[in-house]
Amino acid sequence: MQNYENKSNDFVIVDSHQEILDEYIYEFLKNEEKAISGEIHVFDNIYKPILKKQGVNIVNMSVGGDHVAQVMYSATDKLRFWDAHKKLDVLNSEFEAGCNSFVLCRRASDIEYAIKNDKIAILATLSGGRPLEGKPNLNLLSSLRSLYRLGLRGLQLTGNSRNRLGDGVAQTRTKGKLTGFGKKIVKEADRLGIVLDTAQLSDYGFFNLIEETKNPVIDSHSCAKAICDHPRNISDDRIKAIAEKGGVIAVSFWAELVNGDKKAPDVKDLLKHIDHIINIAGIDHIALGPDYCAYKTPKNREVLRGFANLGPDYCETDRLTPVQSEKYPGWIDGIWYGIRKNDFIEGPSSHESFYQIVDALLDYGYTKNNCKKILGDNLIRVYKQILK
Repeated sequence: MQNYENKSNDFVIVDSHQEILDEYIYEFLKNEEKAISGEIHVFDNIYKPILKKQGVNIVNMSVGGDHVAQVMYSATDKLRFWDAHKKLDVLNSEFEAGCNSFVLCRRASDIEYAIKNDKIAILATLSGGRPLEGKPNLNLLSSLRSLYRLGLRGLQLTGNSRNRLGDGVAQTRTKGKLTGFGKKIVKEADRLGIVLDTAQLSDYGFFNLIEETKNPVIDSHSCAKAICDHPRNISDDRIKAIAEKGGVIAVSFWAELVNGDKKAPDVKDLLKHIDHIINIAGIDHIALGPDYCAYKTPKNREVLRGFANLGPDYCETDRLTPVQSEKYPGWIDGIWYGIRKNDFIEGPSSHESFYQIVDALLDYGYTKNNCKKILGDNLIRVYKQILK
């Protein structure tokens, strides 16, 4: 293998999907007075070392969404907006207090500034539209606009299940397109300049979204169904549609999505998905969305219960096993992801080992120019087009 450290300045690397680190939020809340005064920078103590080890320059950071694990304070829909609001407030407060190691990007020029000045560019996103829902029977666009003003720049419309915007992949039997509210959200996202993310959206909602939006879309963390027939993976038709729209498909590193038949899929299995997507869509429409888990969770999920609400010090933990259903281990919102020692592919299997993908791509035979596109340039092109 080649030495990545010698090539660290050769590529701009984008991680297309990861949840905001729970340890970071917990630590900020414990030290809020010192953090907002600038006496300490929690981001530099907790988050910066992980992202630097990962090797990323730009990260799509989910600050909330549909799944219960993304909600720190309550599993109820009523508080999902406030949870996302608080996480955006944490990022803004750190920045305002003088933490200069990251930029919460609101426009394309912020991304360029971060890259030139060796800062981490953060694009705040939602992993599902439930935080945008208002009271029952009252759907307002004000939630989207409020989060936008705080820095939200990406929106995945659904998780696996259903919300008021549309149906996720676990609800395909309904054949539901976007709801009326979902259609309004798409139109407003286009107007504001928010990147729309089709990951986990049902096929019917996906093609409806393609019709409704005027902008390129991304799929931030999926693999090719033709290579691994998993409900979360996407068809060749979806891959083609994203490419024709000028968008990008970012491949997930989740083992079950990469190769559900192998106990421990590795980077060679991932490269099959990358090859396939490039053959269908072209080199300008592929990226990486490992979906590394931000949550320290028990190593043995089959034995331990009740961990999701007890914080990171409850038991022996790691970041290789994302928070899943406590009652039904291996399932997330009606989709089976398996019970594994490591939920990610072998090799680049966590934040700390993500950089290994650079060597894997080069060793596999991709040119340096093509690696630049896969690792970051393709997504940056979309960001610059939308975040004007």
